[in-house]
Amino acid sequence: MDFVFLIFVIIFLFVYFLPFFIAEIRNIKNSTAVMWLNFFLGWTFLGYLLLLFYASLTSDIKKKK
Repeated sequence: MDFVFLIFVIIFLFVYFLPFFIAEIRNIKNSTAVMWLNFFLGWTFLGYLLLLFYASLTSDIKKKK
């Protein structure tokens, strides 16, 4: 029972922070802002969808040094 709950929590956290993971993989400029906005507004369905949309469609890429 505890193992199933742990797996459920891990999957839930992955899905919850999916916009941040997409922003990091795409290397966008505001990925830190996406993380914090996701942390505070991701529980709302509209906030989650907006962040998912922003992380997947933005073209602002970090400049590599």
